[in-house]
Amino acid sequence: MLKTLLVLPLLISFRGYLSQKPLTVDLPKQGVLQGKEISRFRTEKIHGFLGIPYAKPPLGEFKFAPPQTDDLPSWDDVRNATDFAPSCLQVEKMKESDEPFFKIIMDGKLKTDEDCLYLNVYVPSSRVPTQGYPTIVWIHPGSFVSGSPNIWNPFRLVLRYNVIVVTIAYRLNIMGFFTTGDGEAPGNFGLMDQRAAITWVKENINHFGGDPENICLMGYGAGATSIGLHLINLELEGLFSSAIIMGGSLFKSNSVGSPKVDDVLDKVGVNHGCIRKPTSLLMQCLRNIDSKLIVEENQNHDWKPTYDKDLSNSTNPIIPENVRTLFERGEFIKVPLLTGYTNMEDALMVKDILEEMLPSNGTSAHLSAALNDYISSDFSISNDSDSCSYNSNHLMDSVMFFYSPTTPVKNQDDARKLVIDFLTDKNVASSTFLLATYMSTHRPTYVYRFDMKPSTEAVLVDLPDWISVPHLFDLLYVWGAPYWVRLSGNWDNRDRLTADVIMTFWTNFAKHSNPMHSSPYPIKWDAFVEDNPGILLMDRTYVMSTADKINYKSFQFWNDYFPKVLSVATTCCNPKEDGQTVFRSDVLVVTLGISFTLILN
Repeated sequence: MLKTLLVLPLLISFRGYLSQKPLTVDLPKQGVLQGKEISRFRTEKIHGFLGIPYAKPPLGEFKFAPPQTDDLPSWDDVRNATDFAPSCLQVEKMKESDEPFFKIIMDGKLKTDEDCLYLNVYVPSSRVPTQGYPTIVWIHPGSFVSGSPNIWNPFRLVLRYNVIVVTIAYRLNIMGFFTTGDGEAPGNFGLMDQRAAITWVKENINHFGGDPENICLMGYGAGATSIGLHLINLELEGLFSSAIIMGGSLFKSNSVGSPKVDDVLDKVGVNHGCIRKPTSLLMQCLRNIDSKLIVEENQNHDWKPTYDKDLSNSTNPIIPENVRTLFERGEFIKVPLLTGYTNMEDALMVKDILEEMLPSNGTSAHLSAALNDYISSDFSISNDSDSCSYNSNHLMDSVMFFYSPTTPVKNQDDARKLVIDFLTDKNVASSTFLLATYMSTHRPTYVYRFDMKPSTEAVLVDLPDWISVPHLFDLLYVWGAPYWVRLSGNWDNRDRLTADVIMTFWTNFAKHSNPMHSSPYPIKWDAFVEDNPGILLMDRTYVMSTADKINYKSFQFWNDYFPKVLSVATTCCNPKEDGQTVFRSDVLVVTLGISFTLILN
């Protein structure tokens, strides 16, 4: 057998061997694929089929349009599926807070192109089970502006746990989420791409030995939010059988944007010398401009999914109305769910700011200022002459009342943790808890919080001592990173054991909708139910949550109480009587004058 070096772009490199006998799969609507054998140490092998098109290239008239899948790309000769297709267009520099994680798993730069609607299929080399292999479809993170399906190495998952893993690309940033607010460009193309890829998997995974009735969607960050949005798209009913949603913020107030786009359209038109109105001419112009230039010129906008009801006569809306409202009405796909978050989700994102705002000689004012900055950044509060001058105070008072410590905070690290807990609860944990509450009334649901900081020194280089597990770092174990050749010589054995446990739980769930199915580990993970909303705390002991280990009231605060406070704060004042402001009494939020003591030495 000819020994060659297989390098996964930007990726994770590991030794690979090309099989002497070509590995082929016949896709009835497209043609024959030739994949390759991926191997470590000659005895450990899986099969890879890379760069498979699941829609027509989004070029020309299909640029800024839904993916075209009625007539899939086809070929007469055998198609070489041994190399990755380019990733979708994005700016080269990632978010600074994401760099510590991606430095661990990436090696090199992404090759990108607007022709990027491809997916990769990784298949065990063992005998196909009678029912076919369970399949995990991965929707990558990246805040809807960056990311790639090609950097995720599923070798250990596929080899040891006998699952098929499919990684998909979808259009990002302006290419995936630009909208004119009408039928010319309804938007949410990235979500439509995901839906097209999931449909492709449902229709074709049996040709790879997969079970089309056992497809688990797995996503993180933007990928997790995407899956949550697919749950309200009833057209996808039956396309997948379970979901793993990690580090997501589906119910956060700014996870979905408004279709009010006049300012954006004006800016885009000016940037590229296009006629702004009618939008048909604007789109005609944009479709003739180099897409790489469009992405570069519009990288600073907050691109994300938007409400799209009545924006198009040719496609059904992806997000017709408020997501929580749909869940409240039970209008969502009911499937088994595994979901969770880390105990310091936003720590790296705010690390530098906290070190500046909470100095070692700080005061209570420093902590109040830090919390106030994070509150005001999420909510635009008007303080003009026609609105209540105490609006922002209402928000601050409610947060300070809830998060002020019962005993003095005596050191800088404790102050930082207080702010991090506030951000984690507000941005991710409360949304995770709410989603679990909705889903658990219909299907088995399992919730975790990942508290286990890596033990490997090389992984800790960019993690200050006071940070435990930030966003993304639980993925090291989900993907079995401690077994990747690139760092395997330096990984601590404790991290390998953690990866074994997590991969077992995740693949058990994908196969059986129960992470504990025939588990070899003496760990108890109770299903989450409304009367007993248990959360598995994943530290060295793996214990179920109790009231003294997790603050359940914080979920109630952000999911139920704070929205009422926000409503009062933004429409808060009745006319004044005798010069005194009369506050609405349906929510008891007044200027309480709450204070607390912060002692920083």
